[in-house]
Amino acid sequence: MKSFKTILAIVFCCLCGGISAQNIKIFFPQFTGQKYVFILNQGAKRDTVQSGIVGETGFVTVNLTIPEKLKGYTGIGSWSAASGRGINFIVNNEDFSVTCQDSLPGLNNIVYEGSKENALMNRYETELFAFYQKIDSVFRAENMAEKRDSPPPSFLKGMQSINKEYANIQKKLATDTSYAAFFWRTLNYMRGLGNRIYYKPDDQNDYFSDLIHYLSDEIDVQYLYSSGLWNPVITTTFNSVENKAVWAENMVKMLKRTKSQSVFEAFSTDLVTICEQWAWENAEQVIIAYLESSGRLPADQGNILNRVMLQNKVKIGNKAPALNGEIPTNALLIFYESGCQHCQHQLAEIAEYYPRIVEKGIKVISISTDESKEVYDYHSKNFLWPDKLCDFKGFKGENLINYGVVGTPTLYLIDENGIILDRQPRLDDIKALNLN
Repeated sequence: MKSFKTILAIVFCCLCGGISAQNIKIFFPQFTGQKYVFILNQGAKRDTVQSGIVGETGFVTVNLTIPEKLKGYTGIGSWSAASGRGINFIVNNEDFSVTCQDSLPGLNNIVYEGSKENALMNRYETELFAFYQKIDSVFRAENMAEKRDSPPPSFLKGMQSINKEYANIQKKLATDTSYAAFFWRTLNYMRGLGNRIYYKPDDQNDYFSDLIHYLSDEIDVQYLYSSGLWNPVITTTFNSVENKAVWAENMVKMLKRTKSQSVFEAFSTDLVTICEQWAWENAEQVIIAYLESSGRLPADQGNILNRVMLQNKVKIGNKAPALNGEIPTNALLIFYESGCQHCQHQLAEIAEYYPRIVEKGIKVISISTDESKEVYDYHSKNFLWPDKLCDFKGFKGENLINYGVVGTPTLYLIDENGIILDRQPRLDDIKALNLN
């Protein structure tokens, strides 16, 4: 059974905001001379807020500080050395120290002083580790790894007893307001447990119903944002319902309960990006409708959320916005970023079909999001078409804002009257071109 540290390491790899703890001391003498990093979680991102070498100041103790921009942070911090070994712990308003005299940190050799939260985190880990072992023993005793049409009565009886014990554990976690209790309760959901243990083949719907209720009505979204569990939780919801518009409605319930404006914007951005990537148009419309009425859109018009609002208005059948002051006609537009693998693939596709595109009386216009002239010139110099645009303002450029471009590549096909015929992420999906 994996410990909390190991589980967190796995969770973090799935990813591809009180007073800050001003005095966190790390004393790991076996790590002297090794480079280290201190990382805090913000949604899907992991920010390196401090780095150095253990012992470089003449003292083996490493003093960690929270940067001003993250003042008030409550969540999981990660301290690791070049060897790949390290620890994860709760960062909040506590000043505390962490000591490990061994070269391989583990549950039994890490000592916290001055941190009630981390002591509680370790106590819950110890209790749950023992409980997980009980579950494993029941499965092993009945050889449940083998495929069976139905579980044997002895297994069902054993699981019934364990489920009663688990219900008490989750009840205790639900009534405990500590971050440690939040973390372990949420992690249990990620392990497929929920308010009870779901172990039958037909339990999937009940599990997802339980999970969505927890996320929509109970979870502290701010806590989740800084937990390192953000991506696993959000992606787990993808399979909760087939109708993605219903999925979006569930996500909107979470948005409505998100108090922090910065977390609200990050969460909204993740949701619209997911919809764009998976082409969940109905889901995106649900989210956009809520965002438009929320009164919480950022003031910056170049922000991705405002670009989504604009893109929603740049619809097929509408007049195309101006490019550098002129409405494009008989044109294939590609918004791209140099170095973006998908963009490069689409640019190569356009180059391959360029003679046929020209034969149809259509001109290609490429619009780059590059901010470096050197990068732009290097990547665009061999384009076959003459119409190449870049204002070196990235996604805050006028053309990107006017078209509400959320991500790259984005392609538009525009007819002789300046009407948008299609918008797609891939050339192959623009059927009106008839290239295949």
